[in-house]
Amino acid sequence: MNHYRVSFYKDLLNSDGHSFKCLQRQIDVESNDPSQAVLLAERLADNVRLNADCVEVVRLTGVHHEPAQAAGASTAPCKHTWNRAAQ
Repeated sequence: MNHYRVSFYKDLLNSDGHSFKCLQRQIDVESNDPSQAVLLAERLADNVRLNADCVEVVRLTGVHHEPAQAAGASTAPCKHTWNRAAQ
């Protein structure tokens, strides 16, 4: 099993009309692959209520057994992003 940090973002506009990604929620999960990590995190975060536009998954390294301890873990160069608007 691997540890992943799943981040949910909403696309918003600032006062100048420029878009930016606003972090809604971040959850650390343990799963076999990034796709499974997204599904698990969506259930935990109630993504229907969040209505995130983009989900980003980063594999964490140096994490022991508790995903909650992953805040200080370094990230591997593996990052996956799913954009809801493109689907």
